[in-house]
Amino acid sequence: MAINLATKFSPKTSELLAARAKSKAFTNQDYSWDGVNAIIVTTLTDPTMNDYDPNAATNRYGNASEVEDTQQTWTLTQDRSWTKTIDKSNYQDSMMIRKPGKYLAQATKNVLVPEIDAYVFQTLVTAGAVASRDDIVADAATTASNAYTNFLAINADITDNEAPEEGRVAAMTAAYYNMLKQGGFVLDSDKGQGKLDSGSLGTVDGVKVFVVPSSRMPASTDLIISHPSVCTAPEKLVDYTLHSNPAGISGDLLEYRHRYDAFVDTNKVDCIGIHKTA
Repeated sequence: MAINLATKFSPKTSELLAARAKSKAFTNQDYSWDGVNAIIVTTLTDPTMNDYDPNAATNRYGNASEVEDTQQTWTLTQDRSWTKTIDKSNYQDSMMIRKPGKYLAQATKNVLVPEIDAYVFQTLVTAGAVASRDDIVADAATTASNAYTNFLAINADITDNEAPEEGRVAAMTAAYYNMLKQGGFVLDSDKGQGKLDSGSLGTVDGVKVFVVPSSRMPASTDLIISHPSVCTAPEKLVDYTLHSNPAGISGDLLEYRHRYDAFVDTNKVDCIGIHKTA
């Protein structure tokens, strides 16, 4: 005689794992895109120092010239979206697990957060590479013997370029973080669980460390040191619309749109330091 075993359907869904946002600490919201899709950022040119001449009949301070300026134009380019339907019969016959609000939260955590993180870090590395900020130390695999010394060399170069010492942040892969620990270096946060709750794993040489999934880091990049003043990351539009029983659909139609971007201030690009593995 056959033995029929029972099965049970759970109304609780199992969501995919995804790390929290990592790039927020590397950006600022210092500029407003209200009413526009582009802004012009103006920088006044510094003066040149002269020797004061007390014996000159005129122009003892030197020859006057008009204050000049440079401009950067930042135009939003990322206009992203997704759309899904939840048929009413599928909602009813799956123990009502397909809830629009819960699905939005899942999509934001699993799709939007990793995408924006990857975009911000790629923007930092692309701008840094143009200014040769990825050539501070030689491209090579990170090992237990060079992880800490490379970090110090990159951070020292940033200091030599007049970057602010307070507020620096570092994004590193888990592999780089492991090499730091294997090399005998202990991060501050290893002494206290409290710092883990903020997303930071402590400091190295005064720089706050964030371990980032390698999928969100640019290719062949395992370390980025920067400062939040370097990169502005506007989120111009975050729009979610739920249509109940729209034409042609018995159920819900979900539509999501997200306009965002990231811009590196060319005046502050020397605050970036990058380590490439190859």
